[in-house]
Amino acid sequence: MDSLSKKIQNLGIHDFRNAGRFMQNMIVQYEPYQIDIRRATNTDAWGPTTKHLQKVIRNKYSVPLYLMTEYVLKRIVDHLAKRPKNLYEKARKEYVNYGSEWRIILKCLIVIEYLLLNVSEPEELNQVKSCLENHKQIFNSNILNYKIEFCNDGKMEVHERGIQKKCEVIINLVDDPEFLREERSKNKKNMMKIQRSGSESYQGSISSSASSSSAANYEYNANAMDSIEFDLEEHTSSSPSVEPQQRNRRLSNIEEQRKQRREILRERIKQTEHQRKLSQNSNHDSDDLFKNDTNKMDKSQVQANENVPDLIDMDFDTTPSTTPAATTTTATTTTTTTAAATQEDDADEFGDFQSDANPTNKLTTTSSNTDAFADLFANSKSLI
Repeated sequence: MDSLSKKIQNLGIHDFRNAGRFMQNMIVQYEPYQIDIRRATNTDAWGPTTKHLQKVIRNKYSVPLYLMTEYVLKRIVDHLAKRPKNLYEKARKEYVNYGSEWRIILKCLIVIEYLLLNVSEPEELNQVKSCLENHKQIFNSNILNYKIEFCNDGKMEVHERGIQKKCEVIINLVDDPEFLREERSKNKKNMMKIQRSGSESYQGSISSSASSSSAANYEYNANAMDSIEFDLEEHTSSSPSVEPQQRNRRLSNIEEQRKQRREILRERIKQTEHQRKLSQNSNHDSDDLFKNDTNKMDKSQVQANENVPDLIDMDFDTTPSTTPAATTTTATTTTTTTAAATQEDDADEFGDFQSDANPTNKLTTTSSNTDAFADLFANSKSLI
């Protein structure tokens, strides 16, 4: 909805006019060539453009030119008439086209002149000329004596003079075949010049954008149409070899610019390849240095590990033989101490008569022990 409202707000008078013209064409059911002629001869402040004129002359393949010129003359007569035939024409004259009917008449004369100068010879040209000769009184009486009653810009006399001059030119083209031949040749040369200047300006824009270094040597004319001289009488005196020389010079400039651009590209490619090779060599050197450093570190670690003594592999050859004896002695000492402690307890509980009663048993038990200190300890206890 927002986009629709914005579009409605941006609509202007020209959009409403186009919509009304479209509805009119649909209701009346005009033929395609009539729609093109009406579009080229409307009441807009511009035109007819070359696009509109080309569309009009393109209909010659489907419709005879005699009918096309008759329809253009019919439009002139309809807008020259001061008394409308019906309500539709009255509304069109007094409300829709009021103050701008002179534009339709002038544009119709421009379309007729375009047909006379651009149709092919001889059949198409004869059709247009025969139609104009049959309706010659329209030009001689009606258009030459046309008076504009009201104009939107207030320049009625200026527009009247323009219409009369255009009408006189068309009358001369129809009556004088030599004048028609000269004007057709001039028009053809001018069209060739326009096409040539357009192609050259296009090539100049491409070459100027291609190389910025040589852009100062070539001047691109953005308004190439303004530099064209349409007065061909002055050019006829000039030598015909000027244009080929200029063309050759421009072509040579373009070739030089292309060569310079190719050389610049080759130098850039060489520089990039050189930088790439240097970067690869530097990467290989750094990898080799890193490998050498890692090998040196591994070797130093291996040497350090060889110098450190291994506690597990130390030489203890005498200890294995002595360890069992030591364990046995410790075991006997523990047994004797326990035995002595039990004897003391027995002595305290039952008295000394038991120790005196069995002296032999104690001696046999103690004599079985190999430890001398344990024997002395036992004897001392018995003495006590």
